[in-house]
Amino acid sequence: MMGHRSFRSALIVLAMSGSLHAQQWVVYDMDNSPLPSVTVKSLASDGSGGLWVGTDWGLCHFDGVDEWTIYQEGTSPLVENDVRCLALDGSGRLWIGTVSMGLQVKDGENWTTYTPMNSELPEFGIRDLFIDVADAVWVCTSGGLARFDGTSWIRYDATPDSHDGAVLNTSNTNTVAVREDGAVCLGTFNGGLHFIQGSSVEVLTTFEDGFFDNTAVDVAFHPLTGARWVATPAGGLLRQQGPLVGGLWTQWNIAVGFPSNATTALAFDLDGDVWVGTQIAGLLKVHDDGTYDQFTTSGSGIPDDGIKSLLAGPDGVLWVGTGLGGLARFNPSVDVRSVTRTSKLRAFPNPTPHWLFLELPEPTMAFVWQLGSSDGRLVRQGRSATGTASIGLEGLAPGTYLLRVSSGDLVEVERIVVE
Repeated sequence: MMGHRSFRSALIVLAMSGSLHAQQWVVYDMDNSPLPSVTVKSLASDGSGGLWVGTDWGLCHFDGVDEWTIYQEGTSPLVENDVRCLALDGSGRLWIGTVSMGLQVKDGENWTTYTPMNSELPEFGIRDLFIDVADAVWVCTSGGLARFDGTSWIRYDATPDSHDGAVLNTSNTNTVAVREDGAVCLGTFNGGLHFIQGSSVEVLTTFEDGFFDNTAVDVAFHPLTGARWVATPAGGLLRQQGPLVGGLWTQWNIAVGFPSNATTALAFDLDGDVWVGTQIAGLLKVHDDGTYDQFTTSGSGIPDDGIKSLLAGPDGVLWVGTGLGGLARFNPSVDVRSVTRTSKLRAFPNPTPHWLFLELPEPTMAFVWQLGSSDGRLVRQGRSATGTASIGLEGLAPGTYLLRVSSGDLVEVERIVVE
């Protein structure tokens, strides 16, 4: 019988089989460009084919070809060199979140600064920015979440004065995304994941709900499917499908062969694929079926395995901000070869609520099967001498499971969703 340790090892081999080779990368650093730092914390499209780049030593505008403009404290209106987040609104105004000097907006040649001293901004340190469909800016701080429409402010926090009575589990907010209907997905620092709909607040925490991680560093609504994606520092990559309250969660972490539990950034390309930055394992591209491709310094042109920020452009190009390697431009359509895995196992229906049926190509192929949970536990196992098997799933919680089937030299691993 295969033990728990071997089950995990098989999943890791599957994950690595999808890596890409010979990608087309262009890297901008302090040696070959005016970039003032190799630590690129934030990226935003300028709406005209170029991009804004926030670093820990200044703000840059790059036209995407060869022209750079640098803004730094003392030589421009920028109030602080350490730029944590950026967002461009529908009027072309650039919103700039600094680490300790408040929120700035650049409107052409005019700059305005908002702090707790001259506005209702909760704190000086800005964690994240998001522009909603009404062109209002949402601001995450350690003192609460604020929304500013250019005239008035509203604020969500952990006090009874929180807007519309929607009291948060903590005021220490990290990252925010807002759906077109006004639903808010809010990630906090050690206070759980929040969904805000009007005066209603749904909170998911490890303490009360067994949630994957109390902290989120990036959240997003998928533009095509509406699924909620969450990057966490210790719980891996998360996806929620279905309703905001009670929807089905899927987790990618090292227990199922994912390269890292420490994810840092999210972006969606034109095909709907999800790009994920990690703290130490490079860049990942997650496909609809849950498989992924990995880009690291050992197998691609990416300059650093620590990813700080991502931006998927309308031309199909992906911009990658790294912790120590500068800014990288990746064109997935140029000179890409992928290793594709062809499965000889048929597992159906998938997703499934009650039963899973297995078929191998030959009826005489005896095999052993094992079903593991997303945290690496072995929850079902068995064997068949006929090339087919049926697995009862009663009693299993809804979620994603990993099925491993072995028959001689043949080893197949499939991702199974239990509804």
